[in-house]
Amino acid sequence: GQFTAWLLLRRMETMKVRMDAQALGAQRVADFLRDHPQVARISYLGHLRPGDQGFDIYQRQCLGAGAMLSVWVNADEAGAFRFLDALQTIHLAVSLGSTESLAQHPATMTHCDVPIDERDHMGVTEGLVRLSVGIEHPDDLIADLSRALDAI
Repeated sequence: GQFTAWLLLRRMETMKVRMDAQALGAQRVADFLRDHPQVARISYLGHLRPGDQGFDIYQRQCLGAGAMLSVWVNADEAGAFRFLDALQTIHLAVSLGSTESLAQHPATMTHCDVPIDERDHMGVTEGLVRLSVGIEHPDDLIADLSRALDAI
C-alpha cells in the first residue's frame, strides 16, 4: 500500500550511490580473489577483455560490472563449506543481495535439484561459491575472504 510505496521511494533516492559503492567493492574483491592461490578461477564481468566470450554483449548492454561474482575455490564440497562457515562479515544467504554482502553454495542451495551431470556442464561444481558484494568497506570484505580462504 502507501507505506510500501513510501519505502520504495526512499530507497530509490540512494540506489545509485549504493550501486556505485557495491560495484567498486566488487571490483576490489574480484581483483583480490583472482590472484589468490586458493581460488581456481572467478567469473566477473569487470575482468572480461576484448575477445572474451560475452565481452561484446557486456559492452553493449552494461554501464558497469555490477556486484555479483562467481568463485571456484580449490576445494571439494567440504572445503567450500569450511570457507563459507569461516566468513564473518559476509552472510550465507540465497539472494541477489542488498546492502550487506552475501555468499551461497549453488550446488547445495539454488541448484540442488539439478542433476549432477547438468550442474557439472554448467560449471556448478562443489567448489563454486557465488558472492553478492554489499556496501561494506572492501578492505573488510577482503580480510573476511582471506581468513575464510585460509580455512579451506
